[in-house]
Amino acid sequence: MTDHAHGDHVGIFRALAPERGGVEGTAVPGLPAPRAALEDRPAAVDPVPYNLLRATGRLESTLAAWRRGVLAEVPAGLGFDVLRVPGAVAEDAARRMRAAGRRVGPVVLGPLGGEFLLECGSAPRWYAPRSQFLLRGTLVLLPPPTVCLPELVGARGWLVPPTHHPADAPAGEGVTTGGALLEPFLDAVKAAEDAENPNCMPGRD
Repeated sequence: MTDHAHGDHVGIFRALAPERGGVEGTAVPGLPAPRAALEDRPAAVDPVPYNLLRATGRLESTLAAWRRGVLAEVPAGLGFDVLRVPGAVAEDAARRMRAAGRRVGPVVLGPLGGEFLLECGSAPRWYAPRSQFLLRGTLVLLPPPTVCLPELVGARGWLVPPTHHPADAPAGEGVTTGGALLEPFLDAVKAAEDAENPNCMPGRD
């Protein structure tokens, strides 16, 4: 398993005020009424984690893809980190987190396994078996938030869907932290290994 270091997540955005005075969202006499902020407009794909998507630079393209009912390409390591693990391990780890009263953030299941969306920088030295920490900039395919298992789009669906958060919410709000995931994940890996090798379990001759 490779341990990848991540830089601070970046999101460079400028709020542009109207050319002839006023601020965004404020009516100016003689000018057309301003458009509502993107996160204030009704979306056909709610719930939308605006706080995660805005930092990726792919907010508008992601919403456009989701409104068409297709997968959106979003880079890892900007608004969130991504940990890929075997699908069965992802399901067991999520179940164990819930049983322990821990918050479970978004998890996608697809042909390559389960992908946990983690708070950016919350697992800088992750080194655990049966897991792959995706490099910063690696594109991940996110289905519309309403596509939850067993429903699939492009062979992918949410095991745990994202929740709605406004763009000004903290970047880590609504996702799992690496520290919260580690123990349940290791327990799920051990359970999978024990199931695969029952003759090696303690107490067996």
